[in-house]
Amino acid sequence: MYRVGICDDDKVLCSLLEEQIQALSAEFLVKFEIEVWYCGETLERDLKKGVALDILFLDIELLGKNGIDIGAFIRDEMEDTDTHIVYISSKQGYAMELFKMQPLDFLVKPISAARLKEVLERSMKRKKHAESCFEYQKGSQIFRVSVKEILYFMSMDKKILMIKKDGQEEFYGKLKNVLEQLPAGFLMIHQSYVIHQEYVREYSYESVKMMNGDVLSISKPYRKEVRAKIKQYLKGKLFNVS
Repeated sequence: MYRVGICDDDKVLCSLLEEQIQALSAEFLVKFEIEVWYCGETLERDLKKGVALDILFLDIELLGKNGIDIGAFIRDEMEDTDTHIVYISSKQGYAMELFKMQPLDFLVKPISAARLKEVLERSMKRKKHAESCFEYQKGSQIFRVSVKEILYFMSMDKKILMIKKDGQEEFYGKLKNVLEQLPAGFLMIHQSYVIHQEYVREYSYESVKMMNGDVLSISKPYRKEVRAKIKQYLKGKLFNVS
């Protein structure tokens, strides 16, 4: 079961999207559970009630609370970084303001079936990767933690500090060896930091701000590489990294 949300005040577009997504069910061998909203206020109300989604197709130009407002509500107030947000719009004039909402993609209306398929496929692959675990040793014991719970790693002398959504853990090791165990989406930005790109809230040439508010420096030797990888990470979203 893959839970899909659509929020757009264009009822015709919502109906078309719903039909296109259901048509992909047999090809992906996945059952899609689709829920539709026509305004941001009703979507926000239902999210507060506990409605959970794997992916949300969200119109930016909603009347009342727009897509940016709803995205901020999901990421900041709900503290939900797991739901994949795909912004949809008839315009292309949006950039870094959407990066703060960590969107999976940006689709321009009219939405092609090929682009829709590509986005859904990428969403499901990322969800699958997010279910993987990182293993570390403390003394004679081996511990496992889901990678989706990890914001970043910090090296301190011979110890590694692992910052998670709900706290932190400390163990002995080398940051380079830690990075080798991690799936795509983790990035070394400094000899002392490896970050999970999913949880970057703001990015500049010299630093990143993580979802918990921590600001981490990007060291000079890594800036060119980090910039290139951030651009690659955002590829296909029509966002410019400045």
